Amino acid sequence: MEGTILSGTNNVFRVLCDDGGTRSCAIKGKRLREIEDSYNSLAAGDRVEVEADSLDTRRGLVTRMLPRRNVFGRYNEKGRASQAIAANVDLVTCVVSPKYPPFRPRFVDRVAVLAEAAEVPFLIVLNKADLGLDEDSEDRLAEYQDLGYEVLVSSAKSGEGVDELRESIAGITTVFVGQSGVGKSSLLNALEPGLCRRTGEVSEKYDRGKHTTTMAELLVLADGVTRIIDTPGFRRLALRGIEPDSLVAYFPELARLAAGCEFGLSCKHVDEKGCRIVAALEAGEIHPDRYESFLRIRSELESTVEYRKPEGRGRPPRRSRRISEDDE
Repeated sequence: MEGTILSGTNNVFRVLCDDGGTRSCAIKGKRLREIEDSYNSLAAGDRVEVEADSLDTRRGLVTRMLPRRNVFGRYNEKGRASQAIAANVDLVTCVVSPKYPPFRPRFVDRVAVLAEAAEVPFLIVLNKADLGLDEDSEDRLAEYQDLGYEVLVSSAKSGEGVDELRESIAGITTVFVGQSGVGKSSLLNALEPGLCRRTGEVSEKYDRGKHTTTMAELLVLADGVTRIIDTPGFRRLALRGIEPDSLVAYFPELARLAAGCEFGLSCKHVDEKGCRIVAALEAGEIHPDRYESFLRIRSELESTVEYRKPEGRGRPPRRSRRISEDDE
């Protein structure tokens, strides 16, 4: 029997099985052969094979993970390994707010890179529109639209944009990502009141949200086909696994120019003469903040020293430059 991972903790997973039942399943054996060098065994949205418990219909064992169409994830700095956040998604939705907490384009840029890496369409949802939007934030959202990303303005409080969002995610699986306090849970409750997602407040002292979602969880809406993977609020998204010289391909506006660089793929797009990207930046054709995001992520990738795990030993330490939350 097959099923879909809804959520999991401590290697025990809630699985929506194809027979309609939801089972609590451990992994058969110590680990799954399909998962290597990963922080977590399975992620919300993963398709798995389940061996049902013959004595308890509420339990079972996960025996195998089926091949993933894609995976949306990050680098877990504490665990020093890649962490799958959601699997088999059709859309990555980044929820932001204009204030409380403030709009942070650098965080959006990182989510966009992760969506590009997963080869999944990217949607930006500005929630809390009732709080007002400053001119700079409006310009940044317009810039994202010019890059080809879809942008929706909404308010869980007033209902603005909720119908449009419901339309955008109908019948597909989307992962909701955002920093703590942007109102993901409130937005989900507005999309479908019966979800009853717990909401929290924003700390006035630190201008940050408080975690109300503690693990990624796949939610099936009332129509039975629309699925949302709700994730914990992230304060930082670390990136690994991308070659620094390949990063330019994950920024659409830079990728279009990179082919014309005098040094080709070896160009770092920093200060080389003949670099089309640097020339476009100086001509005002590229948003300087997007370029700054590119440089910071590239620097992070370049400064990370990867080690191979010696056979039969624990994972050795990895070094990386710590980037402050202000970079996001």
